[in-house]
Amino acid sequence: MKFRYRAFFLTLILLIPEIVFAHGPIKGIGNFYNGVLHPVFVPSQLLLLSVLGLLIGQKGIDKNLLSLATFAFGTFFGLTLAWFSFAVEMEVFLLGGALTLGLLVALDFKLNPTWLSLIAFFTGLAIGMDSTQETLAGREKVATLFGTGVGLYLLQLYPMGLADYFNNKPWQRIGIRIIGSWIAAIAFLVLALAISPYAQAFEPAPALKSVLLDVRDVEPGILTGR
Repeated sequence: MKFRYRAFFLTLILLIPEIVFAHGPIKGIGNFYNGVLHPVFVPSQLLLLSVLGLLIGQKGIDKNLLSLATFAFGTFFGLTLAWFSFAVEMEVFLLGGALTLGLLVALDFKLNPTWLSLIAFFTGLAIGMDSTQETLAGREKVATLFGTGVGLYLLQLYPMGLADYFNNKPWQRIGIRIIGSWIAAIAFLVLALAISPYAQAFEPAPALKSVLLDVRDVEPGILTGR
């Protein structure tokens, strides 16, 4: 029962449009670590990264090592475009990708390693392009984007390892497929809100936005008691 409540609240968090943390830095932790944490606070990126890792792990890491390389190359090119502030609204594309890949995982669709490598490349490219840091420049921007690249790569490794580990027995594979279906369902709901003309009605209340901004501005020492 507790797990259901946690899943419910996680879904609610992911459904909040235009989340305050999306592209804003967290004060006091440095530019590099801001970059590492950046994908965690962007629901569309987090969903797509998670399901890509599940898809590669489901198909077997040993058979799809090329996908790891193409993802890294795609991320590099995407972050390079982000460095030049090549700003493109990618949220709908990322959510659409998460929905599509989630369905592939849920259906356990057979994919050729070449196709999976291409999917990994364009996923990294899209997420990298979506990681623009328009308020930063110079070394700060370099550090943040480098941290983002590290965070993106690490975040897709965890679900990949999970799917690869639980890839031996039929009941384990069913569990991975269920997770893929959940991600597809969440991506569909968020995508529906993102493209809905009534999405503005679901924005957090001004008081909630104020609280989130205040939390972001709290110095880390206050939270740890130091």
